[in-house]
Amino acid sequence: MTQQEKLSPAKRKRLLKAYGSFPAGYTTEDITRFLDLLYGMYSHVYTLSELRQIVVCDPFDRADTPRQLKLTELTEWLEALLA
Repeated sequence: MTQQEKLSPAKRKRLLKAYGSFPAGYTTEDITRFLDLLYGMYSHVYTLSELRQIVVCDPFDRADTPRQLKLTELTEWLEALLA
């Protein structure tokens, strides 16, 4: 999260295919705020290798056992939604 990199169109397409489009009931502003929150929560993590090891539950998955994904995948997906 310390380095901002542009998502390629192919990666954006892959992320949207894997995780879907906008979560139901959420706006662009909601996603932007959530990304800001995530970036703030993990701002103490300084290396990309540390970030790649963090696994979180998908906050938009309402299943009894929400899917787990890496923090970097979650943020890339949300960035892809906003692009």
